[in-house]
Parts: sequence; C-alpha cells; structure tokens
Amino acid sequence: DRISVSMGGAEPPVFSQVGSMVHRRDAPTPPPETWGAYQKKGEESSSIMAMMDLLVKDLDKEMTEAESDEKQAQVEYERMMVDSAGKRTTDAKSLAEKSEAKADMA
Repeated sequence: DRISVSMGGAEPPVFSQVGSMVHRRDAPTPPPETWGAYQKKGEESSSIMAMMDLLVKDLDKEMTEAESDEKQAQVEYERMMVDSAGKRTTDAKSLAEKSEAKADMA
C-alpha cells in the first residue's frame, strides 16, 4: 500500500476477479450423446470368475502334488541315509581288516 501511495497513486490497487461476476443468460448446452443406458456385463464377469476358480483349483492341485513329491523325497532321503550308514559300517570293517592284514605282513 505504501509503495503505491509513494509512487503517486491515491489509493492502493485492488485485485479482483471480474470473470466470476459475469452471469450467463443462455441455458447450457445439453451433454453429448453416450453409448446408451447402463447394462450389467454378467457374462464377462462370470467368465472371469470361472477363470479365477480354475486358477484356484490348479493351484490346489499343484500344492497337493508338491506335498506328495516332498513326502516321497523325504522317504527316499531317509532310505539313502540308512543305506549310507550301512555302507560306512561295512567300509570301516573292511578298512580295519585290511589294516590288520597289513600289520601282520609287516
């Protein structure tokens, strides 16, 4: 305000929005035409739901197969560990016998 008065102005400037005070006298134009009334897309949503159900069934089947494979692999692992323990025992006996035979020769 002081700057305006010191520059020679009598009153400080006023900023106002004039465009909002203008009123239309004409009626607004109607909205453009669209595709028509709303229709529910029942068939499309049911096919999507069927696809989702199929995916869930496939996932359940794969999980069941994976669990079965895991159980079978665990059985095979345990069998292998028993066989390995037997082989280690046999190898240890064989090594001891060979060491005895070698000691007898010497």
